[in-house]
Amino acid sequence: MQEFIVFTSIVSLGLAGWLVLHNKNMPRFRKKSVLTGGDLEFFYRLRKALPECTVTTQMALSALIEPVGIGKLRKTAMACLEGKRIGYAIFDEDMQLLAVVELDYRARPTRRETAIDACFKSAGIRVVRFHARRLPSTTTIRSTIYERPRDAGFSSDLPLHDSVENIDYSKSKAPWRNTVNAHI
Repeated sequence: MQEFIVFTSIVSLGLAGWLVLHNKNMPRFRKKSVLTGGDLEFFYRLRKALPECTVTTQMALSALIEPVGIGKLRKTAMACLEGKRIGYAIFDEDMQLLAVVELDYRARPTRRETAIDACFKSAGIRVVRFHARRLPSTTTIRSTIYERPRDAGFSSDLPLHDSVENIDYSKSKAPWRNTVNAHI
């Protein structure tokens, strides 16, 4: 009889433990990779090209820049920065931000990316963009990061890498066709 009580208590404790661990209200988590594939390869290229610098990934915009001003305008600007991240931040030995580096997967920047670039430009931070299909060499990365601004009078010019800068964004000379995808 005592064996039956021990067996029943072990089974009931196991059942109770299983119910606690598999409770629908308890969130479960798993480890997530920060960088994969081309992003990880580009990170290693950045580290190799800039060994004297600290390269960080997936930094929040609010950790790098903050809005100037007070009141509602500041709160609105802070809300625009909230939850957004940049690809890579390059810091020198004194942890001063040298540049923000983005790895683009599209032919041209989106409106969101352009708005983020404008925020960094107003803060005096360089944004450098490289295209993911043509990862630059370590010498190209180094020369682009340490490149002097084009206009010496204005130091917050946004330098772009040649692979993104030389793309012709004008409309092609193809005949007009209705490509509007309007959902009314």
